[in-house]
Amino acid sequence: MSTIEIEQEQEITPMNIIRIGTGFWSAKPLLTAIRLGLFTELAAGPLFVSEIRQKLGLQSHSSLDFLDALVTWGLIERHGKGFTAIYHNSPEANTFLNRRKPDYLGNLLEMVNDEKSPLANNLKEVVIESGARNSWDLNRLFTMVA
Repeated sequence: MSTIEIEQEQEITPMNIIRIGTGFWSAKPLLTAIRLGLFTELAAGPLFVSEIRQKLGLQSHSSLDFLDALVTWGLIERHGKGFTAIYHNSPEANTFLNRRKPDYLGNLLEMVNDEKSPLANNLKEVVIESGARNSWDLNRLFTMVA
């Protein structure tokens, strides 16, 4: 008996391209929360939205959207809804995004966010120009984002 392989057509979509091209949009709330010290504040215990706003200086009209984006990505957890909700760190955020923990990764993420190197700001020129330095820079970039 022979096996017949049937090739199924897969739908081609732009989703992977869009996900990669807009990835910095996902990173910005995380990087902002790190810079504000949100995860370190939440490490002390759950906080109401009003307490988070007061401690971090957040505006009321945008604070829920900001916090809920972090909930969506599993970085913080929420109990309740709206301005009566209580937020706390996920185990992952508590371990790696709390400034008081030895495994804190926020410094690395802030460095990536603040990078002023020609590689970060002028990738087109780095790709076009030749030279050993540019090759090393590209390898470093691809290692960091892979």
